[in-house]
Formats: sequence, structure tokens, C-alpha cells
Amino acid sequence: MAATVKTRVLIISDTHCAGLREQEDQDPPVLPFKAPLPSADLLIHCGDLTFTGTEDEYHQTLDMLQEIDAPVKLVIAGNHDLTLDRDFVMNHLEAGGASGSWEGVQSKDEADSMVKQARSLWLDDNGRAKTEGVTFLEEGVHEIDLANGATVNVYASPYTPEFCDWAYAYGKDEDRFNSQASTLWDAKNIAAHPVPSFSSSERPIDICITHGPPYNRLDKVERRISAGCPHLLKAVMRARPLIHCFGHIHEGWGAELVDWSPTANEIATASYSTREWQQTGWQAGVQKVDKLKIDLNAAKEQHGVLVDLTSSGSTSLQRGATTMIVNASIMNVMYRPANAPWVVDVDLPKR
Repeated sequence: MAATVKTRVLIISDTHCAGLREQEDQDPPVLPFKAPLPSADLLIHCGDLTFTGTEDEYHQTLDMLQEIDAPVKLVIAGNHDLTLDRDFVMNHLEAGGASGSWEGVQSKDEADSMVKQARSLWLDDNGRAKTEGVTFLEEGVHEIDLANGATVNVYASPYTPEFCDWAYAYGKDEDRFNSQASTLWDAKNIAAHPVPSFSSSERPIDICITHGPPYNRLDKVERRISAGCPHLLKAVMRARPLIHCFGHIHEGWGAELVDWSPTANEIATASYSTREWQQTGWQAGVQKVDKLKIDLNAAKEQHGVLVDLTSSGSTSLQRGATTMIVNASIMNVMYRPANAPWVVDVDLPKR
């Protein structure tokens, strides 16, 4: 059995410029998203760092991230982080973006300069993010060494199904996450960086970080409609990571343990139409789902929901058989930072 290291992962999403000290004046401070958040070996932010991607908003988020005690901090963009998506900006130059995010930008050169400035803040070696220990992940697979001696293999993607003309969008009939061989037969495959399968990977994905949820997993909006991506569900069933974390759907905050069936890989690679997959196709790949019970009072006191899924805990993750699904949206549907971060202890491979 390969050696592992107990690793604490702090997971947040959809902070939308919220700070950790905004609740200090409340009496009593009732919201759990406040300083100090629990220390962790690894921080993950699943996107929607801002409201509309202005430079000032990015700095507000970096101010918040700076306060968190974690030696490795991984961040992806979300649909609200408009100026990090160059294609979106260029295609919306005349409109000025949602809420006029780049009001006054008149030319493609000015727009290009604005995008470069936003991306350099997060990606350049001398940009603020990197100099403060924050790693911005582009779409794809990334293997990262942690200070505690563990190594983590992550898949990251900021893309979500098109909705109200925001950034990082793809068509609902498009598959961004599977290889051509695994795509639903009536979908258009556009995957530049498909999620690797568990069965075919020398180094399986430990943590899948996406901005949006997979279909039917913590993705319900009003009238209990599933807003998640069916193609992403297919990909996660193939990859079967230890953790899949995301946000985007604020009202879906929560976590669950999914036990995959022994035939999950065959189901995830079989041929279905999108409708067949959404109605019944996926179900044979899922053996059991346990929604995690949450002590909200403890979450407020500890500034997070603490879950031990290591071999020393009462419930441990079985690689390739069990995935913790986490919707880590900090904002609720009213854009109030009312939800707690997730603090997950997990066994990761020793490097």
C-alpha cells in the first residue's frame, strides 16, 4: 500500500469579494466566514472571486486570501471573474460586460491591456498572487507538492454551462470534460483538457476543482431544478477522485459521500443521449449517496465544517470507490456570506 500523509484541506468558493472581518461589528458575530479560518495544509478556492472582475475586486479577494493560514493556496476563476476570460471580454467589448465592468474601454488594444493586467495579477511570477503564495490554476491537470510531505494531483476548470451571458461559458449541448470516446452521442465535444479516467491514469486525480457542479449533485435551484452539467457528472464518474469541490450554485451548499458502483467506469463510458443520461443512465453508476450531517452551531464556533475522512476517522475515503462531493459556496442565494468553509482531513500520497 502506498504511503500517505494526513492532509487538511480548506475549501471555499463564491466569496464575491467578501472579507473575513466584515462581521466583527455584529453582536454577536453570527456568520461562520470570519477570521480566523482554520489553518490548513492546502486552501482551495473554486471560483467567483469577485462580482465582475475589476482590479479593485481582485485586490479585495487577495486581501482575504492573505489572511488564511495555508502554505499552499489554489485558486480558479468563475463566471463572475470576467476580465480573466479574454475571449469573453473581446466578444463583449461594445457592451462593456456585465454591469459595465470595463466602462470606458473603447478599443481592442485597451481591452487586451485590461485582460493582461488582470491575468498578470494572478499568473505572473512578480504578480501579487504568486508573491503572496497563491497559485492560479488554468484548466487542466496539475501535480502540486505540499509542505507537509504530500503531493496532490488536481484537475481544474473554471467553465460552466452558459447562463445569462457570463464568462467561461460553454453551450449546454457541448462536452468540455470527456474524451470523444466518452461523450454523450448527441453532444458536441469541445474538450481541450478532458478529465483523466481513474482506470487509465498512472496518477489518478485526487481532487477535482471546478467552478460548477455536476448534474444532480448539490446543484438544485428554485423549484428543485438541477442546474449542474451532465457531461461533468460523466467525467467525475470516470475519474472518481477523493474530493470533487465546486460552488456556483449558492443554494446547493453542502457535502455528500458518493459510493460508486462496481460498474461505474462502464456506465461512464457507455453510449447515451443527453436525455437518457440525465433521466436514468447515470444512476447505475452510483451505488449510494450519504448527505453529510452538519452541526451549524459548531461550524459557527469553529469557522468551518470539520470532516475527518482519513483512515483514522470514523469514515474514510476509498480511492476509486468513494468521492466526497462538496459545494463550498460561501455566499447564499441573497449574496450574504452565510455559509461555512469546509475543512476536510484526507490521506494524500506521500511524495
